Amino acid sequence: MEENKRRERDAGTDGSGTGRRTYVITFLCAAAISAVYAAAAGVFKMRDMGVILGYLSNAFTVPGVLFMGLAGLAFVKRQGGFDAVSYSARYMSCWLLPQFWLNKEERSGKLKSYRDYCEDRRRKEKERHGLSLCFLLVGAVFTALGVLCLVAMNVMFPGTILG
Repeated sequence: MEENKRRERDAGTDGSGTGRRTYVITFLCAAAISAVYAAAAGVFKMRDMGVILGYLSNAFTVPGVLFMGLAGLAFVKRQGGFDAVSYSARYMSCWLLPQFWLNKEERSGKLKSYRDYCEDRRRKEKERHGLSLCFLLVGAVFTALGVLCLVAMNVMFPGTILG
């Protein structure tokens, strides 16, 4: 029994969002963004090592900052930072176009109070584990790689200008 739980946790299939598979997929997505950025900048055709390091710094920093920003947004969402926005959007959709987004009870005009809505959201958030730690760690690794490339460019090839 313990062996099955360990396998599920390591594979990321236990629903916790903390398995190895989750980290590998997130890392591969960040690497793909870096590769696309590097290819668009023409890094693979360049010969000057200082310029290559400069563009690699950008290629690693872009997905790093993007994923850390996503981690921050996921954290704020889990803490209830967007509850007022989602509740008001739901209220407005009930008022403007009730037939599209709302269930039968809400279409009849019975909306939950804001407090009940927030309590339901907290309960749902506790059931689901977010990916904010995974995004934060992968983003931090890619940002650190970008900073290392930038430092290497400035130390080994001072005066390099990216054109």
